[in-house]
Amino acid sequence: MAIYRRTVASAIVALSVTSAANAQSSVTLYGIADTAIQYVSNVGGHALFQEGNTHAPDIFGIKGVEDLGGGIRTVFDLQNEYLLNNGQALVPGTLFNRKSYVGLQSDTYGTLTLGHQPSFMYDVLSNYQTPFVLGNILSLHEGNLDEVANFYQFNNAVKYVSPTIGGFSSGAEFAFGNVAGNFSESRDYSFIVQYKGGPLSLAATYANENNRFLELSSFIGLPSLFGTSLPQAEGVVANKLVNWGLGASYQFKNLLLHTTFTQSRITLATGQGNANTVDAGANWTIRPDDVLAIGGWVENLDGGNWKTITFSNSYLFSKRTIVYQQVTYQHASGAHSVASLTGAGVASGRSITGVSVGIQHYF
Repeated sequence: MAIYRRTVASAIVALSVTSAANAQSSVTLYGIADTAIQYVSNVGGHALFQEGNTHAPDIFGIKGVEDLGGGIRTVFDLQNEYLLNNGQALVPGTLFNRKSYVGLQSDTYGTLTLGHQPSFMYDVLSNYQTPFVLGNILSLHEGNLDEVANFYQFNNAVKYVSPTIGGFSSGAEFAFGNVAGNFSESRDYSFIVQYKGGPLSLAATYANENNRFLELSSFIGLPSLFGTSLPQAEGVVANKLVNWGLGASYQFKNLLLHTTFTQSRITLATGQGNANTVDAGANWTIRPDDVLAIGGWVENLDGGNWKTITFSNSYLFSKRTIVYQQVTYQHASGAHSVASLTGAGVASGRSITGVSVGIQHYF
């Protein structure tokens, strides 16, 4: 009987320890399902009616945390982008194209992660920019050269983000090229400084990338770029891409103002130049469940100029389900440039308009 009691007691203690450990650890499945009916006035000279996500990308992810004790935690995040309307992965042959990392986190020492990760241009500046604060993929900056959309990530990356002290935080990221005998090939690095204090938020970012692939063929309305013909079958590889940006936002009671400036310095074998983009907008919460927003940007690149403005209304059925209506207009000018909206295509002329009505659900 005594042995039986000790065995039962030991089992209870073991279960208690296991329960405590489970209470301090978690694995979460999460994602976004978004789709809309869209009308685009001019894609290759024709009107386009299509179904596709507009407010946000369709994503599915698994993330987790384990408490190791002493204020240190293990964290991981695996995130894939898919196409809701046909069920396919956005990037064929990949499982977690947007991010896949594991690392350590501490409230005292910050967070260190290793794996396939975005640059700080996406991590931070997206919080200040119209396509994300308003929520409109059609209004992404021309070519996404400033990387504020998460189309491109750093492979073999080590990223560190400091704890927030007095409102300030900073971070650094380095990605190995993994090429024997050539340390600089495909090497990337990125930095961030950010301040958050009350209603004010400020950020400065920098990213430097070698042998960077640019997906220009379907995202930009220029026949050539610094002497390299466009479009090509897939895109072009830049010898170097250097991005830097500044972002600011201020939250009034029911009004959020936001702005960014980004510069992308592109170096190709045939030449080099800058893409400069100014972005600004405002979100007005007219009721807790209804938000009106307006935003726009101007971008200059290789003699081309694009001006884009977008309006949006988002109605929250719940904390996780949104219905939205959006109108986006773009006008291009200079150096043979034509209009183009990401996710729709390149127009045959200087102007293009997109209208979307859709629904989004977070899970």
